[in-house]
Amino acid sequence: MNLQGLTTKQVNQRISEGKVNRTPDKTKNTLPKIVLRNTLTIFNLVNLILALMIISVGAYKNLLFVLIAIANTLISIINEVRAKQTIDKLRILSEQQPTVIRNGKPRQISADQIVDGDLLVLSLGDQVIVDAQIEEGSIEVNEAFITGEQENITKRKGDKLTSGSFIVSGTCKATATAVGKKNFINKLEQDAHSIKTAKSKLFTIMNNIVKYISFALIPIGALVLWARFRVPNTTTEIAVTSTVAALINMIPEGLVLLTSSILALATIRLSRKKVLVQDLYSIETLARVDTIALDKTGTLTTGKMKVHQLAPVKPHTENALENALMLILDAQDTDTATSTALRQKLLKTAKFEPTEQIKEIIPFSSDRKYSGVVTNKATYLMGATEILTDKKPDFDGSYRIIAVTKDKKLLGYVLLEDEIRPTAKKIIQYFYDNDITPRIISGDDLNAVTAIAKKVGVKDLRGFELSSEKTHDYDQLVRDYAIFTRVTPTEKKHLIQALKKQGNTVAMTGDGVNDILAMKEADCSIAIGEGSDAARRSAKLVLLNSEFESVPAIIDEGRQSINNLERSTALFLAKTVYASILAVVFVFLPFNYPFTPIEMSLLNFTCIGFPGLVLSLEHNTDRIKNRFTRNILTYSFPIGLTVSICMAALSVISHLQGFSHPELTTISVLITFTIDLILIYWISRPLNKLRAGLLLIVIGIMAAAFAIPLIRDFFEFVFLTQNGLIVLGIVLAVGLLIFDVMRRLMHRLSDYIFNQRPMY
Repeated sequence: MNLQGLTTKQVNQRISEGKVNRTPDKTKNTLPKIVLRNTLTIFNLVNLILALMIISVGAYKNLLFVLIAIANTLISIINEVRAKQTIDKLRILSEQQPTVIRNGKPRQISADQIVDGDLLVLSLGDQVIVDAQIEEGSIEVNEAFITGEQENITKRKGDKLTSGSFIVSGTCKATATAVGKKNFINKLEQDAHSIKTAKSKLFTIMNNIVKYISFALIPIGALVLWARFRVPNTTTEIAVTSTVAALINMIPEGLVLLTSSILALATIRLSRKKVLVQDLYSIETLARVDTIALDKTGTLTTGKMKVHQLAPVKPHTENALENALMLILDAQDTDTATSTALRQKLLKTAKFEPTEQIKEIIPFSSDRKYSGVVTNKATYLMGATEILTDKKPDFDGSYRIIAVTKDKKLLGYVLLEDEIRPTAKKIIQYFYDNDITPRIISGDDLNAVTAIAKKVGVKDLRGFELSSEKTHDYDQLVRDYAIFTRVTPTEKKHLIQALKKQGNTVAMTGDGVNDILAMKEADCSIAIGEGSDAARRSAKLVLLNSEFESVPAIIDEGRQSINNLERSTALFLAKTVYASILAVVFVFLPFNYPFTPIEMSLLNFTCIGFPGLVLSLEHNTDRIKNRFTRNILTYSFPIGLTVSICMAALSVISHLQGFSHPELTTISVLITFTIDLILIYWISRPLNKLRAGLLLIVIGIMAAAFAIPLIRDFFEFVFLTQNGLIVLGIVLAVGLLIFDVMRRLMHRLSDYIFNQRPMY
């Protein structure tokens, strides 16, 4: 093999052939992509068409509804851009400049400049960027990010290196054998990209509502506009604005905005806890989670080791044991989890400094499974007990045990254990208290993982090591066991699929390349900030400070938002119900539509948007109750049907009484406001200071709209005649009676359907 590397000509030739470490990153967002994706939506298209209709007749003040579409779009864009910027910063911090030999000289280049056949120089601390084969030298690598296995592996000439692994000792030269799409990490990411991302229930429901209503808007809109022109003495402006008012109310645009706003506020609060939300709706998904798949390392443990005990074979050999360890550690030029833990321990307990002169250093090798030093007095070794001594240590199998010898005589043992996160036990208990079942999926040894799980309070310790069998019935496995070890990336994905197949909403945590398939398969994925760049890109939530104790805060934040949003949906969907009914009814009624767009904007804010926002900010971390359908039955339909009946009757009476269009719309607004106020009261019970204050503010806003001349004229409200007041009173009284009857019927129906006791 030519160890002079490629020539410039060879490099250019391979770049022209596409044999370079670049891939079209389909998951990478650019600013134009983000803007276009959030702007070119069905929701915005509908609003644009309706806005153009208003502009065409010069009724510009009726364009207020467009602000909702703009605000919703801006919130989505800003949140996504913010997430992109944070991930890009993390990527820059974690990027390394690999060293290659070209034209016989070493040089540093960016990772995407590596070509097939490049000669890489790898040494302590480097990450393997592309798949390669060693041509010269010997190294030890840690493949924890790939396999989950913490043990170091020795690699020599002819051995293959997998991208994503780290060099923990030694130096080598290796030829790049797979770059770009063929690279292990990139292939894994492409496989993950092909997995269909799970959508939130809120997103799905709202998207379907907007989609189906949008399809219905074209024929309904044409019929409504045609019917408006049939009304005697109707101007083009009234016909168009009435049609737009009928159509814009069919879309729950306020709910779309409120949902985006609440989730955006949640992301801001979570950012203060060092949690990056890459997908707004992932907060909702995590709030619904009932199963969480955890890795041992990085979640339950810190990823570091600690010395549980120094166990000399005889009490008087304690100093000799410490002396041997300090000699070996001082001679090593590598930092491993074991050496770091020992140094921290010995700095606290060692009673004297070693004085022996080191003659030879024996580096650690995974083949011989020990390291050591030769001094002017003795040979000291530390490593695997089965290699260094015939004695079988009588200790708990959950510890990693290292033997220490002097001239082949056993001095004692070092008992190592994973450093458990101080908050791990509290977090596991939080999961149980909140009806979330923890499952542990790890690449480590079953005994070690089970021991950690027991210490942190995991109740179900049934474990299974997947390497013990070649084929698996994953559906049966997730029914019979709760802890899975020696798991490959593909096996992790299959386990998540099996858990979801059982009807669970599954969250998955991870930090390595080996986790990304399972993370993409999960309903919600959480990446550790210190983990691999691939894991961070694949996750919906990133713990920037790598502190797993942030997860309960995310769940609580999501539960508060979604529980309150589910209650607020009654306000928004009630408008959708009556707007849809009225749009169809007024195709057949040759009368003026009882609202204008500007008046509906006032009603939407006063009776829907503002109350919905206030109620959605209340503290509520109960488990998600999935009351969406029940709320529609018990609240939205009664209100929607009541308003529809009242408006249809009012339009007939208005025609018979000869009311002007402003007088008709004024009475309509007052009736609808009163019925909506009753709805706000019902969903706010039991009243507290916040909810009572909300009712008073809502009444005050509407009173100001009628009392202040400038505002009254802007909304085209008028003082009612005696006949108008009588009609208002009669229709309102009948409407409230209808609402009470409808509410009782729908409550009984929902109790029957959901098999629950009556709420009231």
